[in-house]
Amino acid sequence: MKNDTYKKFGKPYAVFNLSKMGLRYFRICMNASQESKERLASHFINHPNVGWIFYAEGWFNLAIGVWAKDNAEINDIGEQIRNVLGPKDEIVLQSELTSLYSFGDRKITGDAKPMSIIDSTIRPIDLSPIEIDYIKLMALDSSITKEELCAILNIDQEKLGEIERKLSDTGVIIGHQNRITYSGSYFKVFIDSLSKKNEMAVADFIKNIWNDKNCIYFGKANNKYDIEFELVLDEASLINDYVRGFSDFKVSVLTENVYTNLYPMNKIANLKEIRETFLNQKGNVIDFRNSKLWYLNHEAAKSYLNIYNGNKKYFETMEKNEIDIFPDIVQYLQENQKDSLYNISDIGSGDGLKGRLFIERLGEKDVKAYYPIDIQPIELAAALHAHSNTPYAKHPTLLNIENLSARFPLSVIPGEKQVYLFLGGTYGNFEHEKINSYLKSVLSDTSTLLVSMPVREAGKSDQEIVDTYSSLQYEDIAFGPLMQIGFKKGNFKKNRERDGFIVHIEMENDCLTGSFILNEDVEILGKKLPIGTVFKMLTSWKPTLAEFRDTLEKDFIVKKMFCSKGTAIAMIRDRKIAHPRLFF
Repeated sequence: MKNDTYKKFGKPYAVFNLSKMGLRYFRICMNASQESKERLASHFINHPNVGWIFYAEGWFNLAIGVWAKDNAEINDIGEQIRNVLGPKDEIVLQSELTSLYSFGDRKITGDAKPMSIIDSTIRPIDLSPIEIDYIKLMALDSSITKEELCAILNIDQEKLGEIERKLSDTGVIIGHQNRITYSGSYFKVFIDSLSKKNEMAVADFIKNIWNDKNCIYFGKANNKYDIEFELVLDEASLINDYVRGFSDFKVSVLTENVYTNLYPMNKIANLKEIRETFLNQKGNVIDFRNSKLWYLNHEAAKSYLNIYNGNKKYFETMEKNEIDIFPDIVQYLQENQKDSLYNISDIGSGDGLKGRLFIERLGEKDVKAYYPIDIQPIELAAALHAHSNTPYAKHPTLLNIENLSARFPLSVIPGEKQVYLFLGGTYGNFEHEKINSYLKSVLSDTSTLLVSMPVREAGKSDQEIVDTYSSLQYEDIAFGPLMQIGFKKGNFKKNRERDGFIVHIEMENDCLTGSFILNEDVEILGKKLPIGTVFKMLTSWKPTLAEFRDTLEKDFIVKKMFCSKGTAIAMIRDRKIAHPRLFF
């Protein structure tokens, strides 16, 4: 084999047996217009069940791989796809794989050991939240050191060893492989085994495919086309050698890998908290408006796979208004507190890219340490890698925002200052009194707290704000906690004002709220709910600049307000600090 027939990209990853995690594997293949393809890809990149999307030529031109727990989930996704497709678009295949084997990197390594991704597992393995967090990290980078894993997961090496042994011994983790881009043509082949010609033995054909170094995946499906395999061929014409023994087969060639997420369920919230929130409330309105109960699906994983360089441009564009303020803040800090060494603590750090951009503006040589703070280990892992190859120390901190006082403020050391970042408008997702009480705990006479918030521009109506958030992606995010405890989208009333939606988006007291309304009596987790029950989900405050300042000044002194095109960042201190001259 030529050395230029493949190349590695990104970090190696663990391969999982999905069946042992209680998941099933479906594929939906279709022929769609370019416009429909782009709409589908845009929508399903944000879907928590989607594992991959690619464009192709041949039998179909778009395929979506879905991990689901049951038929209801796959039916929901199928209905969403049909809502996006145009009248001339066509679904050509929707089926479930009953078995699937990966052969890893054998085209390069020569090792043909199969790894079973889908099998006949009857009873899935019970996994604890910390074990699921470990799986999330291994799906992104299986080369993370044990020291880093312990720091991210907040466990010791003995506990880490227990997790690794359990997942290996029970067959949840079945191997590891590299991310590889092959040259040549990547084929997906679908064969009807009943269409074999002459006396050809299907068993012999499968055996030959099984031992062929060009075969990357092999599976069986509950479909007319019951044999599936994927091949990488240096010459496209060689595909004829694989299908000539059958009269009924279908072939497509991958042209663009739009999206891959090796553990698409990687941002589910803590099921215990969701259940408690649900079961502990009475009446016809159930309030889920707690930012800890829902998470965007895959952005951390996406950024993690293309660490820093690939995402810097994206973040500087998408978060431009906020990032444009950084130079003014840095100038102010440097003019008012010269020759200081900074500790930067990033509250709700996410993947850490904003924190890194802020530090770049401030100057890496002037930073002693970076503290990413998040409740998701997967985000802390992404933040560590976003700040890799930098001279300052990194201290990932797994912590709920209401428990900031357990770790912060840091000890006061002469010549050092603390800067706390609370960016991205997350401030608006909490009740004002609560979030102010949480943030108070980090302030001292040597600390600066920077809080960012999108502010409502003069003349912008409620309807304009609602229209901005009216998307199926927003609906899927809002519906996430309900799906996790057993609700289906069919349980809820359709939005008569927005075709294809069940989420009802409105402004309440300057807050954007997404709600779902039951269209039937339902019993979930032993709790009976009547038709008309309302579930209030995501909420996001949309204040004017004056309202943002007034809310902060109830508990803090706003030292300075930095603004840029609909975004404000407040520099604040606690009213109880006795010596404001020590503050920047």
